[in-house]
Amino acid sequence: MKWEGEYAMAKMGRPKSENPRVKSIGIRMLDEEREKLLQYASEHNKTITEVVLEAVNKLYEAEEKSAKTLS
Repeated sequence: MKWEGEYAMAKMGRPKSENPRVKSIGIRMLDEEREKLLQYASEHNKTITEVVLEAVNKLYEAEEKSAKTLS
């Protein structure tokens, strides 16, 4: 911390997350698939990450629901 007179200057910036996302992946897409993803995210005011995570969670939920109905 830098000192200015008797007071320490507070750190500026975004607060640290309690559960930060540190892993990343890359995927290959066709131009039209990428455009669909970008358009959907834009229309729903979401980030690409939010859209992909939402889709993954919905796939898991559908699979769990399907497994329960078969039991």
